[in-house]
Amino acid sequence: MTESHSEHAEPTMIMFVFTSCALGALIRFIMKSTILQKLRLPYTVILLLFGSLIGIISSQVPSFAAYTTIVHINPHTLLNVFLPVLVFESAFAMEAHTFLKSFVQIVILAIPGLAIATGLTGLFAMFVFTYEWTWTESMMFGSILSATDPVAVVALLKDLGASKQLGTLIEGESLLNDGAAIVLFKVFLKLATPGMTMAGHEILFEFLQVALGGPAFGLVMGKLTTYWLSKIFNDALTEITITLASTYVTYYIGEQFLKVSGVLAVVVLGVIVSAEKTSISPEVEAFLHRFWEMLAYLANTLIFILVGVVITERALGGITGLDAFYMLALYFAITVIRGITIGFFSPILARIGYGLPWRNGLVMTWGGLRGAVGLALALQVVQDSNLNNERIGNKVFLHTAGIVVLTLAINATTISGLLKVLGMSDISAPKRMAMASAVRHLEDRQRITLSMLKTDRFLADADWDMVEKMVSVQDPYHTLDEEAELENLTYLQRTSTCEYCEHEVQNLPSPAEFKEMENEARLRVLKAQKIAYWKQFEHGMLSREAVRKLVDAAETASDVIGAFINVEELKKTWKVGRFYANIKRRLEMWIMKKPEEEIVLPENKVRRRCNIIARSDWFEYAIFALIGINCTEVIIELVFTYSRPEAVQVPTEIFDGTKTITVLKNSPYFDWSTRVCNYVFLLCYIVEAVIKTLGYGPLEYIKSHWNQFDLLLIFLSVADVIIELTVNQDDVSNITSTTNIFKVVKIFRILRISRVLRLFKAAVPQMIGVINRRINKQLRLGYDVGKGYIFGEEEVRKVVDQMVDDRNIAKELKVVIDKGRLQVIKELGMLQREHPGIAVSVKTVQAIRTILNNMRDCIHEQKGDGLLDEGEAVKLEMMVEERMKRLLSAPATIPPPLPEDIMGNLSWVAKDQRLLAFLKDCAELVHYNHGEVIMREGESTKGVYIIVSGIVRFEGTVIDRTADITESKDSSIFTQNEIYTDYMTIGNVIGELGVLLDRPRTATATSETSVQLYFISGNDMMRALNLFSQLEYRLWRVCAIRLACGILMKLPSFQGWTQEKIKLHLEKSYLVDLHGDQKFIMVDPSFADTLLIQGKGIIAHSRVEVEGPCVLPRNTNKLILVEDDEIRHVILIVPTENAPSNKMVNIEGSTTSIVGPGPQKTSNMCLRHSSNYKVELQRKVSLHQEKSKSRLNLAISRQQSRYPIQTHQLTCKEKLPPIGQTEASTLPAEPSTFPQHSGVDPIIQNHGPAPLTLSSTAVAPVGEQRKHFDI
Repeated sequence: MTESHSEHAEPTMIMFVFTSCALGALIRFIMKSTILQKLRLPYTVILLLFGSLIGIISSQVPSFAAYTTIVHINPHTLLNVFLPVLVFESAFAMEAHTFLKSFVQIVILAIPGLAIATGLTGLFAMFVFTYEWTWTESMMFGSILSATDPVAVVALLKDLGASKQLGTLIEGESLLNDGAAIVLFKVFLKLATPGMTMAGHEILFEFLQVALGGPAFGLVMGKLTTYWLSKIFNDALTEITITLASTYVTYYIGEQFLKVSGVLAVVVLGVIVSAEKTSISPEVEAFLHRFWEMLAYLANTLIFILVGVVITERALGGITGLDAFYMLALYFAITVIRGITIGFFSPILARIGYGLPWRNGLVMTWGGLRGAVGLALALQVVQDSNLNNERIGNKVFLHTAGIVVLTLAINATTISGLLKVLGMSDISAPKRMAMASAVRHLEDRQRITLSMLKTDRFLADADWDMVEKMVSVQDPYHTLDEEAELENLTYLQRTSTCEYCEHEVQNLPSPAEFKEMENEARLRVLKAQKIAYWKQFEHGMLSREAVRKLVDAAETASDVIGAFINVEELKKTWKVGRFYANIKRRLEMWIMKKPEEEIVLPENKVRRRCNIIARSDWFEYAIFALIGINCTEVIIELVFTYSRPEAVQVPTEIFDGTKTITVLKNSPYFDWSTRVCNYVFLLCYIVEAVIKTLGYGPLEYIKSHWNQFDLLLIFLSVADVIIELTVNQDDVSNITSTTNIFKVVKIFRILRISRVLRLFKAAVPQMIGVINRRINKQLRLGYDVGKGYIFGEEEVRKVVDQMVDDRNIAKELKVVIDKGRLQVIKELGMLQREHPGIAVSVKTVQAIRTILNNMRDCIHEQKGDGLLDEGEAVKLEMMVEERMKRLLSAPATIPPPLPEDIMGNLSWVAKDQRLLAFLKDCAELVHYNHGEVIMREGESTKGVYIIVSGIVRFEGTVIDRTADITESKDSSIFTQNEIYTDYMTIGNVIGELGVLLDRPRTATATSETSVQLYFISGNDMMRALNLFSQLEYRLWRVCAIRLACGILMKLPSFQGWTQEKIKLHLEKSYLVDLHGDQKFIMVDPSFADTLLIQGKGIIAHSRVEVEGPCVLPRNTNKLILVEDDEIRHVILIVPTENAPSNKMVNIEGSTTSIVGPGPQKTSNMCLRHSSNYKVELQRKVSLHQEKSKSRLNLAISRQQSRYPIQTHQLTCKEKLPPIGQTEASTLPAEPSTFPQHSGVDPIIQNHGPAPLTLSSTAVAPVGEQRKHFDI
């Protein structure tokens, strides 16, 4: 019968497990899709009720009991299976920064707080219960009830959006509390066992071993796990397996082998993996979190159903009325005890971490639920045969089960009401305003999409009333009673009526409201910054260390009221520490050699020859080889003499004056060979010293520390030889003196090994190389941090107006963002100037990763479109990801390019060798010292500057051409004639658009450091435009794309796009040159976007006049051009994905005009139409050439009529040294404040091979304030 029962037990257990999972899924579905969702009943409470129901059925129906045999599972197995999963998931899901800041609070509550709660609960049980429990048995019971399990409370706090810090404090206390409670339980269980005794020091030692050893072991395992994860690239199965295996291995080894707390070890493991989550591949992280959430959900589902079954089957059967009374008294007692414990430590808790307001303390008191851990410990007591089951085991389990049921049934279900009474579930006004703003943006997007779909001919007969009804959105924070009040929450809508004229007047928020709004906006900005950093990391644009630094900086700032990311702290990441700098300097001094040009050879032939020999590399290497051989010989001598004397010693008879004695002495052959070797090596060292003394001269030779050390070794070796030659070791007449002499000889022999120290000189260059690599790694990390910060600030600045409705707060935030961004841009420019190889490395890696990202996206798109099979896509993706993985070991520094290479990499040069040669011939190298003005605002354009080295600061005025246009809410907050500041560095070009438009400068450029630039005069650029037909098109296209990027970033349809994605979208664009007799342009459906870059026009169907730069609405069919002899109309077309590409290359000034897509070939025409097409094309080309020549002559005459160019020209056609090796002046002190930046980067943006700034030209679309810059 037993065997038969055993055979059927396993299948029924499996049936129970998976039926419970299905039941949990059904309960979750019902809770989310019915009215139960509004009741906010905790999921675990409902599971407990269903488990209790199953237990009742099982106890009444014997045939059903076979399926609940799992309730008899060993409690140790219950803990070993479920506890590691629950503990790791909770620790891994917590924000590491919040946990670490609250760590001291958590430790106080989890260790001394647990001890007080255990003691008071034990005293209550011992003096109130009539079970005749001893002191140790009562304390064991107290430790069981002190283990909290606030799963339901934490879930509810997250649901209600309550304080994140409070949830972390409760959950963190529970994690450490469970571990400490298990430790105390084991100690008191031993003491309660009959015949077991432990001294006080043994108890203390065991507690410290378990409590401290667990976290220490968890720390080691956490570091090993994150290291292993960091070596894996985008392998979800492997990374998930590693975390799962690490969790159970840590718990099992800690509990079974090391005898430490497995729970505390797993807690530390989870916190470390969470803190160093950058070791997880970005593509895997979300999946990994979901995996652990699923495991924790299944574990909680099974545990609480099991708890319900266990309680009804094993606890309720033997309950009496007295037990029920004790249970209720105990419930009130543990609640009061928890309140006393928290209140006792509240003076300390309120002054550390995030503090502890009284409301939080009250929630923590009421939220101290008991759960599966306490029940599992109680089951261990029941199954312990050494304890009285009737008196102890059953009663402990009964009261533990009762407390679990009461805390879940009462505390868990009423915690939401308590939060509401305390006002902790109320949504603050700034959060309501933010939600209202988000809903308005959704409604705008909904309206735009609806308008667009109504024009779709295939959807013309759709039921648009139903569509509008089904897609309508409501503010989640609105209620029927407060809807009217919340309509007035937004600052722009809060109005009152004037008592005299009944005119509506806007009301300003109160100081308290403004402060709250300001703080909420600050926190949203910091959160947006963290998201921007994580996005960069996910795309491979930030290293693991860099994103960790930036996120930590943002989290630290969020903890301080009114604080933003501290730029001064970020600067420390690219500052080389004094320790490495001092070591490097000292090592370099040791091997410092005079330059060849400073060496004066002696006139004496012998000394001259000695000088040449002493300075030769072969002589140095020969001496090092000699030292190596000598040291090997010395080591062999010492080993045989003192470690294995029997191998070289022979018996020798010696007469001491009275008798003959036999002693062991080294063989004569061994002594003779070692002495000869010593003499030969000493002679070689003396010859070396003589050669260097003759070659360098005595004074010069003695100055070197290495030579002084060599002389010291020679003197010691000579003394060694003299002692050996003068001492008669066979004379033993004076034993004392002979013994002392032997000691001296022994010391000198041992000192011979010091010659190996001379080899340290050969190792110094390698040591310097190691230090250089460490410094370069630090600098690269710093540059990466700065680059990531700049990009994050630019991304956040774009959405500030959507975050904040109050214009004043938005303006303050933008000022702070711009100030920090400019500070870091300047600092990175300085770093690039001093260490150009670092910047080149970071930018090169970024360029490679960007291309690889786009390649991978292309593979995914082709697979999604069915162009690639699954297997083919996997192979291509593996190839791309293999190259991504190689980037992780990219060198920290890469030699910078030559200046002429910078010129050749300009996008409008396009590797055209003829054009590049022409520009090199025309370019002049000009140099400006710090503080000199390169150009002034209002001056005429003199030509194009290409920055070769140094940093250039720009200060200009925002030009508003549409001041009469009514500003919309989303327009820029910057006013007309506001000053902006920006910095440019190597590879940036100044004055491209100025040459094309012949307009005055709108900014003053000043050298922030010593600066070198290539200058190409306006006359030479005009000659280039005439000689190279494609140059004008390229220049216009570069400037147009730069302007278009800023325009599109402000459009709602591009809000989710990154700057990189917008640039890729614009890369397939082309220009349409309308300089001629054409009066209008038809906007083709194949145009994804149409932008008027320069000129004026009228949208035909709406009669709205527009001026470039702007984007035309997508429903525009025809644009009527407004004639203007001074302004040339330029339009940028972005075709759709399926539109025919513009294969014809525009030839400006020589063959044809800039054209859009269309039939560019005549191969699909008949002979008659083909010939007509060619004739018409030739006529247009001839006409365009004539107009181009007249424009060129007019431009050249204007250039010649200007003032002569006044620059510090160094007419030098020689090759420049690599960037960063040019002469630099002393850098100025950093200014404490920066002028406000308009958010609109000038036209002189980044076209070099590796731009520093990542900002864009923020030009508003049609209907908004437009600002235009041309430098």
